[in-house]
Amino acid sequence: MDVPLPTLEVLERARRGEAADSADIAALVNAWSVGAASDAQMAAWCATAGLGDMSYDASLALVRTLLGSGDRLELQSLGPVVDIRSTGGVGESALVIAASCIAAASGAIVASTGAPSIAHVGGVLDAVAAATGAVAEMPVGQWVTQARDVGMVIAEPGDRLVPDERRLMSLRESTATAGSDVLVAVSAASRAISGGAGVIAVSVPAGQAGLLPGLDDAQAVAGLIERLGAEWNRTVVTVPVARDEPVAGVAGHALEVREALAVLRGEGDAGLADASAALAAAALGAAGLDGDVASARATLGDGRAAAMAGRWIAAQGGDATVVDHPEGLPQALLRHTVEAAHSGEVTHVDGGIVGSAARWLGAGRLDPGQVIDASVGVEVVARPGTPVDAGDVLAVVHASDAWMAARAVEMLQGAFRVAA
Repeated sequence: MDVPLPTLEVLERARRGEAADSADIAALVNAWSVGAASDAQMAAWCATAGLGDMSYDASLALVRTLLGSGDRLELQSLGPVVDIRSTGGVGESALVIAASCIAAASGAIVASTGAPSIAHVGGVLDAVAAATGAVAEMPVGQWVTQARDVGMVIAEPGDRLVPDERRLMSLRESTATAGSDVLVAVSAASRAISGGAGVIAVSVPAGQAGLLPGLDDAQAVAGLIERLGAEWNRTVVTVPVARDEPVAGVAGHALEVREALAVLRGEGDAGLADASAALAAAALGAAGLDGDVASARATLGDGRAAAMAGRWIAAQGGDATVVDHPEGLPQALLRHTVEAAHSGEVTHVDGGIVGSAARWLGAGRLDPGQVIDASVGVEVVARPGTPVDAGDVLAVVHASDAWMAARAVEMLQGAFRVAA
């Protein structure tokens, strides 16, 4: 039997571009988990091997080790339990929340562990916290009880499930490896598998508004998540999608919740409504329920999805009146506008710049300990295809600080392409 390599040797091989086997990866992560390997050494590994190719066996070993750092749930006895999530994209929290409410209103039990914001993309856990007092973390027993009794929970179930994945995510952000294909897949798979849902539905966006750079990356990540999920008897359905512009034209947690609630009321962005219904239908079909997109879409017009949103928000301690009165969501103190320099037609909006501006404003973390500001963000007013005159508003910056608002406006000038 081969003895796993010492941590230093694993790092040296990674630096030379040599692949480590599954036993070496497991040994490295276990050593890091118990303190025998430092955060600095794990960060070094993220910045080398995490950006290169990794065998499937090594990826599987990494997921197994992360799952082994805590408990793992099995919720199939509750009924058709689904976890709807995203690998990360600007505005994707609106999609995840809307699709989850549609699925729960259609007979599924939605039990999602979610994820926090990372790099320039928002995380659904931070969006949940924006829903006026809703808690985004709760004890695992309460998490399971809410899933069973309410039919929907999106929260971090305490610190008992994959605690080392949380630490790894922080290191990924601090080493600028958040968009590594393998690490994105491993993070999504380990979080979802630990939560116990039999069906996992994942939006996998790529492009300027995604965590992943290209559609080929999204397809590779989708395939890896599907394969990893099958190891634990999870049915995984993925939706790889090219995404250069923000979902529903927004970046920022309260803004994304607002857009999700508008769609659930039968209003709001048509593209978001279509994508949410499609993702929910995919989850429902995989769970053995009615997976017809038209049926999923019908919940937006008859009040069922909006009612589910209210029950979910109230169950997590939030103010359910925001479903019909979104003005109750957190609102930033300042509004600054981004204006067109000349007349023409908006042909493109760079979602990466929009997400980066929102992060700069406080919607994301520039350091691991930063407190999220749920009220700030960017609202795109002139979407692609919109004709504008010089001086017309292209976007609105929602800010808590005048200097940061001015900086965000400056950044956003480069986000819009206006053809004369």
